[in-house]
Amino acid sequence: MNKQVYGIGGIKITVATESPLMHWNREAIKVNIELLKNSHYVVLDIETTGLSPKTGGRIIEIGAVRIVNGEVTDEYQTFIDPQMKISSKTTELTGITGAMVAGQRTIGQVLPEFQQFIGDAVVVCHNAKFDWTRFLHPAFKDVGLHLNNQVMCTYEMFRKADPGRGKGGYTLLTLCTMFGVKIKNHHRAIDDAIATAEAFIGIQKELVDVSTIQKAEPIVKKAIEHTEVSVKRVKYWEKRVSPKQMMRRHYISLTNGSDFGTVYFDITTQTWYNKDFEKPLDFSVVQVKVMEFLSLKSLMDLCSYKN
Repeated sequence: MNKQVYGIGGIKITVATESPLMHWNREAIKVNIELLKNSHYVVLDIETTGLSPKTGGRIIEIGAVRIVNGEVTDEYQTFIDPQMKISSKTTELTGITGAMVAGQRTIGQVLPEFQQFIGDAVVVCHNAKFDWTRFLHPAFKDVGLHLNNQVMCTYEMFRKADPGRGKGGYTLLTLCTMFGVKIKNHHRAIDDAIATAEAFIGIQKELVDVSTIQKAEPIVKKAIEHTEVSVKRVKYWEKRVSPKQMMRRHYISLTNGSDFGTVYFDITTQTWYNKDFEKPLDFSVVQVKVMEFLSLKSLMDLCSYKN
């Protein structure tokens, strides 16, 4: 129960107001409530060209907000070049055009920087199965970053705590309306992330005694995990994808003695990707080992190498 104080003729009157979460079943979200007792969160949202990477969907915008000790302290936003045409349907939904992403960094170039922004935070999404599980977490693994952050989904928490709303009853817009939060540009990643963060802070204040949360500064930088490997083979590959565009890569076979797998270096963007090596990799280390294997002295030599 919330309280509002009104002054009438010099007399203060306290009026109880209904909590926006008064109908929520706290018992059903005990795990979420425990996570609400943390001091550092990164609330994120993405926009994509489709519903799944398996059917060609790619990330075109990442938006994120850092919350420390119950307050927004930082924001992160970037467009991403999907290296494909953006459909009119995607533009209609998000307002993002091909011109807005053309020439921007690729996902492989963005993610190491974004990992530094996330740090050790609890990751918060409204529909984590889409943003985190389906898109971002696999994308991080593709560039050698194995994140193990705890994840909260405000959509799932809403659904478990207040069942029976029916299809469409748990949207971000519905949640934000409960807390009087307005979304500036719905279906733009940064604006949805900001709105989710504001609603999340409201949820935290309703469900947790914030005065009991231990204040702390976030650890932003996290060391990149790495498995010691040796290079077994390097193979240059190229394919013309359009009259003006050539795809050029080096495919590298790696082993750690018991496991084998392949990574590749995209020459055009100078970005490393993990194809199927199951262990964590630090690609700055992999790059050094590849150059030693090929007896090359510089990144320029690696980009021009053919065999």
